[in-house]
Amino acid sequence: MRESVSAVSVEALQRRGRLDHVTFDLSAGALALIGPNGAGKSTVLHVLVGRIRSHGGAATLFGHKPRSAAAARLRAYVPQQIAFPSHLRVREVLAAAVKAKGCASERAEAAAVRMGIGGFLLRRAGTLSGGMTQRLALAAALMDEPPVWLLDEPASALDGGGLERLADWAREHVRSGGTLVVSAHRPEEVEAFAAEALLLVRGRVVGRVPVQELFDDRLVTTGGRVPLPEGTHVERSTTLLLRRVLGGDE
Repeated sequence: MRESVSAVSVEALQRRGRLDHVTFDLSAGALALIGPNGAGKSTVLHVLVGRIRSHGGAATLFGHKPRSAAAARLRAYVPQQIAFPSHLRVREVLAAAVKAKGCASERAEAAAVRMGIGGFLLRRAGTLSGGMTQRLALAAALMDEPPVWLLDEPASALDGGGLERLADWAREHVRSGGTLVVSAHRPEEVEAFAAEALLLVRGRVVGRVPVQELFDDRLVTTGGRVPLPEGTHVERSTTLLLRRVLGGDE
């Protein structure tokens, strides 16, 4: 019987000054890479998309090396920041993505609607806000919906509406059997995208836990003693574990 191959496999990955024997495996579902700035989150993603080489260990996508053509066909990647030629219209950016990916133009139209930029197709990229530019980047990268999505702090430039749209799309992708690896350092981003988190501090993995273990929920009563649920709300706070990780403590 043929063994199944993990969608994303990282084994003892090393990068001098950045990664120290990082190991994780993901067959399907969503995994959030969590840690402070400089923890190695982006470096892991850069190795997985072939932007940089590791100095040790191995990384594969469905068994393929990151720099292979086979791996490129299986993934979509969105960096933290992206700039499009300012003179291009939104529809031209999407058309270029269609050509590069070899997918149907209907995919671009659907992606534009998903990310709420359907009304901006005639706008020039240089006139878009940071949030709309990020929506365009996501629509262009994800329109063909490959099996593996690699997103580097995708919510950093998104407003609440954009974050909700992306989170809905990502959850649908995962429900259909897709794989998502997303870096994040804000609690709201973690909850929006994944149910499991890989904790990184100074390039080392310090834990892999369910996201629910990173938060504490408690009922808070306002206005004196009143029957639940009137006068009561849920107060969410980060756990000591998450605070320590984001603070760079192991």
